[in-house]
Amino acid sequence: MKKFFLTSSLLAALSLPVLAAPYQLDTTNSKVGFTIKKKGGLVTVNGEFKTFAGEIDYDGAKLNVFSGEIDVASVDTKEQKRDNELRSSDVFDAQKFPKMTFKMAKYEAGKIHGDLTIKDVTKQVTLNAEEKLNGNVLEISANGMIKRSDFDLEWGVFQNVLVSDDVVINLNLKANAK
Repeated sequence: MKKFFLTSSLLAALSLPVLAAPYQLDTTNSKVGFTIKKKGGLVTVNGEFKTFAGEIDYDGAKLNVFSGEIDVASVDTKEQKRDNELRSSDVFDAQKFPKMTFKMAKYEAGKIHGDLTIKDVTKQVTLNAEEKLNGNVLEISANGMIKRSDFDLEWGVFQNVLVSDDVVINLNLKANAK
C-alpha cells in the first residue's frame, strides 16, 4: 500500500504544471510601439517608446505575470516637432505624468486582459498575444486598440479632426529566463 501512495504522489507531482519562471525583458531587442492613422486617409504615423521596463512570469504554457512601465518622454515618431508636441501638456503631459503602466489581470486563450493607465486614467484593455519559447528566450507579440479620447489624449479641435481616435498598440518583446 505504501508503494501505491508513493507512486500516486510521484505521478501527481509530475502532472502539475511547470512552475512559473521569471523572465528579464531584453529592452534592446524589444519594441513598444503604436500606430495611428490620419483621419480620412491612408497615411499612418508609427511611433515607439524607447525607454520601458517590464515584469514577466511564464510557465511554459501561459503568462502568469505581465506588467510594464513606459517613460512617456521617450516617445519617438521620427519627427522631433511632433514628438515635442506629444510630450507637451497638450497631449501626454510628460512632465506631470511621466509614466504609463500596464498590469495584466488575467490571461486566457491568447488574450492578455489588463489595466492600462495613461495620465492617471485607467481603462481595461485586451491585447491579442502570441508567445513562443525558444530555449531560454521568450518572445511575445501582442497588439490591441485603444481610443485616445478614453485617456484624455486630445489636443485641440484642429488636431482632433486630423488624427484618428483609434490607436493600435504593438508590442514585440523578447525576454530571457532569469
